[in-house]
Amino acid sequence: MTQTRVSAPQFFSLLYLSVLSSIFMYISSPEITVSETDSLLRPLIFIVISIIAGIPTFLIYKEINKSESLKTTLTESKFFKVIATFYGAVYFIGIIRTAARFDLFASSELFPGTEMTLFIIALIVVCALLSLLGLGALSRAGVIFVVIVVGATGFVMLSLLEEVDLLNFTPLFREGALNFIWDSVLFAVQASEIGAIALVLPEIKGNVTKNYILWSVFSGLSFIVVLFFVVGTLGVFADTQLFPTYTAVTLAKFGLLERMDALETAIWILCVVEKIAFYFLVISKSFKIVFKKVSKRLICIVSSVLVSIVLAFISSNLERFSFISYTPVVLAMYIVPVIVLPLATVIYLKKVKPCEKNSETD
Repeated sequence: MTQTRVSAPQFFSLLYLSVLSSIFMYISSPEITVSETDSLLRPLIFIVISIIAGIPTFLIYKEINKSESLKTTLTESKFFKVIATFYGAVYFIGIIRTAARFDLFASSELFPGTEMTLFIIALIVVCALLSLLGLGALSRAGVIFVVIVVGATGFVMLSLLEEVDLLNFTPLFREGALNFIWDSVLFAVQASEIGAIALVLPEIKGNVTKNYILWSVFSGLSFIVVLFFVVGTLGVFADTQLFPTYTAVTLAKFGLLERMDALETAIWILCVVEKIAFYFLVISKSFKIVFKKVSKRLICIVSSVLVSIVLAFISSNLERFSFISYTPVVLAMYIVPVIVLPLATVIYLKKVKPCEKNSETD
């Protein structure tokens, strides 16, 4: 068991890549204005919300570490199976949302008018197979990929410096403080992978709380850098683009290299693969709790087939994609795994704890 555990920095490297894919393929919508200078402050709210939202998960970890019998009671209970089912369902939808977003990006920006369904299905199969390598392999690969992603993205952003126009930066809170707060909340809830930490905590060694805070801060600062160049290069034009980050990257040039977007697209694919593979891992862990006699391999196969069927239905159809991108769906994808399920688990542990003490006394 000890050999399969990963260090906290390794795991949060994986999580960093996962959340970074959200900002890379950020879709402009009427509800959130990208062009406002307020965009640069939203990641600060993201940091605060992420740190607060992580508290229920770490309360669970604190409780079960106090008593091995309490941990056993939780993992063998019907309640735990119900919770695991919800986790599996949420991240099943998460895979569909992520893959559908990438499908939309590829068919509208990379290869306009091209049917990408087969490519997306192939991507799903690859990610499902990668998830079978385990959390250790994904996390250790994440460390290497973070170096590549940060280095390449930093290079692209620096090459955009000469395209930045300070006149594109508008006065702060032009649309009002309440609109800023709501936009910031909608921005922060893109990071639904936070909820998955609860399922993999036993496999992580080291100071998880400290590294989680560092992850939140580093992710937020990365968002600020990316959004600075989006706002600075595009201005109000950013709100007319489906994928404003990609549009900004297409302006990047360095000497004879005039297709920096190709480099950044490769980086984005890397992030998407890590994210989907991680979600498949979470799904296999979740449903393995519910169906103990079923292998994780079979769970991955069935999940990938079901995801592929749904994606074939959604592929390249903006109306169908918009259904899984509605604000209530996005909010639920964050609130349920990050807040509701961990809080429900904490309450359950508080209720069974006295019973555990009584049984030990007897």
